[in-house]
Amino acid sequence: MAKEDSPIINTELLDPVAPLLQKLLIGETLSGEELALLEAWKDRSEENKALFERLGNPAAVQEMLKTWHGIEKNRELNKQRAMNRISELVSTPTPAVHQVHFLRRRPFRYAAAVLLLLSAGTYFWAINNKGTDQPPASATAVIEPGREGAILTLADGSKVVLDSLGNGVVANQSGVQVVLQNGQLAYDGSSRETAFNTITTPKGRQFRLQLPDGSKVWLNAASAIKYPTAFTGRERLVELEGEAYFEVAKNAAMPFKITARDATVEVLGTSFNVNAYRNESVIRTTLLDGAVKLSAYQQSQTLKPGQQALAKPAREQLEVVNDADLDKVMAWKNGLFNFEDASLEEVMRQLERWYDIEVTYAKGIPPIRFGGEINRQNTLQDVLQILEKSNVHFRFEESRKLVVIP
Repeated sequence: MAKEDSPIINTELLDPVAPLLQKLLIGETLSGEELALLEAWKDRSEENKALFERLGNPAAVQEMLKTWHGIEKNRELNKQRAMNRISELVSTPTPAVHQVHFLRRRPFRYAAAVLLLLSAGTYFWAINNKGTDQPPASATAVIEPGREGAILTLADGSKVVLDSLGNGVVANQSGVQVVLQNGQLAYDGSSRETAFNTITTPKGRQFRLQLPDGSKVWLNAASAIKYPTAFTGRERLVELEGEAYFEVAKNAAMPFKITARDATVEVLGTSFNVNAYRNESVIRTTLLDGAVKLSAYQQSQTLKPGQQALAKPAREQLEVVNDADLDKVMAWKNGLFNFEDASLEEVMRQLERWYDIEVTYAKGIPPIRFGGEINRQNTLQDVLQILEKSNVHFRFEESRKLVVIP
């Protein structure tokens, strides 16, 4: 779909109004000219009026400001980490450094921020919009977003559901205590015995884990990681299914390795994201900080910050993208769906994992591409209502079976 087609949310029209909305949020008085501009914007559509009315709820605005602040803080930390690493690799600025995509601020970011505050944490636009008056999909019960939680499989095969457990020791593995603290699992103690644990996040769950060496892992929905309760020998090896973000503790004498489907990622100390879901056609490894070596199909590539490696099982190819979109890669960890240039299939796969639903297509898959971001704390019905503005519709055949209707 061509990018030139009309978007649902015209950010150019929103730009002159966004500063006025921001002034209202902080209690400033608008001039007569500003009031006239704002009234004209409100009268342009029912959606604009509804957005404006949300300003009258101080509690909702405060909560949305907190959400936006957290998202932007995570974004800037990710970008600054990569920027610092790039600065270490080059002695003087070069055009190539300035051309890295993730260092650019989107021109509509300010307008989108205001819209996010006004629309309960959501801003979104769809490519090739044709408009629709059809009511949004509905279900007998609201489907809530995913949350923190996971299943711990111990070395003896027994399972511990971590969703509702409080802080404290949840298991003992060969003398090593497995401790749950504020939603993160960690290992306390040491052992020479090799025992393996697995953390699995079902659909609709995500989880944080600190490995025995101090490395940190954020596990996305419908994912699993297998690891030893104590790292011994010459390397630290873990197995990943699905998607995870890693911050690896440095240990030059013991390289950290991840096997994910057909690919192996080797690191010494770094921050990166691996997407290796089996229903995705590409295994993506994206580097934020440090250096990683990716091996697949008798090929290998060493990545620099801001680069992304694409391992393609169907063709047994390994490619490198130089200007990876870090906002898109890190969106899930930062509490967002990022649907920038995403196909309908890609969007639906993300919704399947996060909302624990099954998606089918009534008459094939419509060739629609999307752009923008949606807060992952919205209900599924809220997300579908936004998506339906792109001339695609949905119905529920069962409580968690969603049918896409062209």
